[in-house]
Amino acid sequence: MNIVAYNPAFRDACIAIFESNMPAFFAPEEKALFTDWLDNHTTTGYYVAERDGGILACGGVFYFPEKQVAVLTWGMVHADHHRQGIGKLFTRYRLELLQKQHPGVVCRIETSQHTKAFYERLGFVAKEVVKDGFGKGLDKWEMEMGHAFKT
Repeated sequence: MNIVAYNPAFRDACIAIFESNMPAFFAPEEKALFTDWLDNHTTTGYYVAERDGGILACGGVFYFPEKQVAVLTWGMVHADHHRQGIGKLFTRYRLELLQKQHPGVVCRIETSQHTKAFYERLGFVAKEVVKDGFGKGLDKWEMEMGHAFKT
């Protein structure tokens, strides 16, 4: 698996990854937000994981220097490739990148009840849960890793 910086040539593949995860992991109404992110906020800190010419995953990192907080953004693996370790490797890559760029920073993520256990295994803890926070049936779990990153 090769991880490279996002460029607009990957846009359609990333949207296909998003769609493959609807409605189980993303609410349909989130698609417009994700498309806007791809079009307007990926000049730095957004990546894709590719293998054999195919895009398997996408996700990013964003840093708020005034708050000394980093976030993992719009991370996802194509549904056809779930449970193969890609998400874990790709998330670790992004966490290690944040740790190198901003040592000791607090890292946050917003995820759903369907993936919260995945992030707990990486060292994240729940800070707040908002029922239906992403859409009907998709609770928003606000999680944080405020200690040394686990890898």
